[in-house]
Formats: sequence, structure tokens, C-alpha cells
Amino acid sequence: MLVELRAELGREIEQLRERIRVLEEYVEALDATIGKSSFTTADVVMESAKKAPPPGAPEPQSIVLTDKGGNMELATVEIVDQTVRVTPAEHAMYDIKRGAFATFFVEKILGGFQQEDKARVESKDIGWEDAFDYDIVADDSILEEIVIRNYGSETRLGEIRRALQWALEKTYAAR
Repeated sequence: MLVELRAELGREIEQLRERIRVLEEYVEALDATIGKSSFTTADVVMESAKKAPPPGAPEPQSIVLTDKGGNMELATVEIVDQTVRVTPAEHAMYDIKRGAFATFFVEKILGGFQQEDKARVESKDIGWEDAFDYDIVADDSILEEIVIRNYGSETRLGEIRRALQWALEKTYAAR
């Protein structure tokens, strides 16, 4: 009886050690993400954007998002490999803390994809370096740029574009 109890306690200890190891991996990944920061100052992003692309780098695909009627430019979307860079139109201001942008686009769409990929990392389908991630660059809550990395499939990209277009249209204000 005591030998069985000891064996069971040994198994539980091993399970707890494995759980601790997994949690420590999560903490390391979070530290790396926090180190990159989800909100970066515009000057840091602008400086990195000035750097020339490496030789042989693919040309970006550029898409202009317009309002529903197609009369007004909302933003430009550049896609290179698995990275999407969104730049607001010169005449447009978008408050990143306003409803449609903050609660729908950032929390539901971007946050949803981030959670999906976190689950895929946990189940070891993908590594952290391939997981969906994004940065929102703002100056005093006014959108300067969005950078989305590892968007995944064309289906996801289409959903991001549609949701972004809708959110920008709802939060548009002229400069």
C-alpha cells in the first residue's frame, strides 16, 4: 500500500514538473513578445522602415483600401511574404481606442487569430516564431501603422482586410 502511494506521488510529481516546464516556455515566449512590445513608437518603426530590403527580397503587393462606395481612400496595405503593413491615408485619422477599431478589429479579429495560433503552438502544430503576431504603432492614440506577422492563410488575410476596411470606415476622421 505504501509502495503504491509512493509510486503515485512520483507520477504526480513528474506531471507537475512537465507542467512547470511548459509554463516556463510560455513565460519565455511572453517575455520575448513583451520585449518586442505590441505598441511601438512611430519613430522606431520609421527608422526601421528606412532600411533597404535585402537583395532578392520579393516585391510587396500593394492594395488601397477604400470606403464601401470606393470614393475615399482609407489606407494602404502592403503584403510581403507573411507580413502585412497597413498605413493610413494621409487625410485620415483613426483613434485606436475607439469602438469599432479597438473592440472589433484589435480584440476580436487580431486577438482571435493570436489566440488560435497560441493554441496551435501549445499543441505543437507550429512554433512561436510562426505564430500570428501584430504591432500597432500610434502617436497619442492616432494610428500610424499596423504590422501583422505570420497572418497564415489567404482566408485569414481576406478576413483581416474586410474587418480592417469596415473598422477604418467606422472610425474615420479627417485630419
